[in-house]
Formats: sequence, structure tokens, C-alpha cells
Amino acid sequence: MVNEIFNFLNKTNKTISFAESCTGGTLSSSLTMIPGASKVFLGSIVSYSTYSKQKLLNIDKSDLDKFSPVSERVAITMAENVKKQFKSDYSISITGNAGPSTDGEKSKVGDCFIAISSENEIFCEKFKINKSREDFIEAVKNISFQLFYDKIIIQ
Repeated sequence: MVNEIFNFLNKTNKTISFAESCTGGTLSSSLTMIPGASKVFLGSIVSYSTYSKQKLLNIDKSDLDKFSPVSERVAITMAENVKKQFKSDYSISITGNAGPSTDGEKSKVGDCFIAISSENEIFCEKFKINKSREDFIEAVKNISFQLFYDKIIIQ
């Protein structure tokens, strides 16, 4: 799937950036395995903590407190802000709880929000993924790329 995304971006002369939390850079790593990725991939911010979400992605502390770091609101803002910072055509953001525990009651282990910002729109979907930590991260990576493919490439 990542090869199809690379080919699409390359052929259309478009760029992408990522804001990753629970995946810890897995999307970035997958894309940079492809020779020539620097033509389309401008960079990523791994904002694993609430501190880094605030400092690196300019997420309001009030939003983190009110909605939770794992929320649609935060995922959308992550996608918008990373796209602005890198001046990319597209961005993908991911925030979720890989487990085995969570910091609060507003989100549960297995919750994940994936947001994609394009040139004209932004959308976000929530997923519930009940897997081991390693399998959760792999599943979120695959779902993120599939979502981009479905919503952007073949729309």
C-alpha cells in the first residue's frame, strides 16, 4: 500500500507529512524505505506525549484537557498543524492508546483516531483496535495508509 501512495504522490508532484503519536514514527519509517521518498515525504513529528503535542504541534492544552489527547479534535488539529509546518499537500495524523493502560477515562485502550488533511478537506475516523501493542501499531499503520488510498487516491 505504501508503494501505491508513493507512486501517486510522485506522479502528481504532491507531498505528504505525518504527525504520529501512538505509532512512534512507523508511518515515516515505512515511507522512507522506498528509494526516492524524499521527493514526496517532507517529514514528520512524533508527538508521543501531551507535552510534545503542545510544544511541537501547537495543540491547545485546553483541548487536550477537555477532549483527551486521544480524540477527534486533537487528531484533526495535529493533521492541520503538521501540514502547515511542513507546507505539504497532504498530511496524516494518528493518536491512540496502544495500551496496556490509559491515562484517563475519556479514551480507552484500543481507541485510535486517524485524520487526513488534503488540499481541500480534512476528515477523521475513529477505530477500535483490540490487539497487542505491537500488533496495534502495525494495524494502525496499515489502516492509515489504506484510508489515504481510499479517500485520496481512488475517491
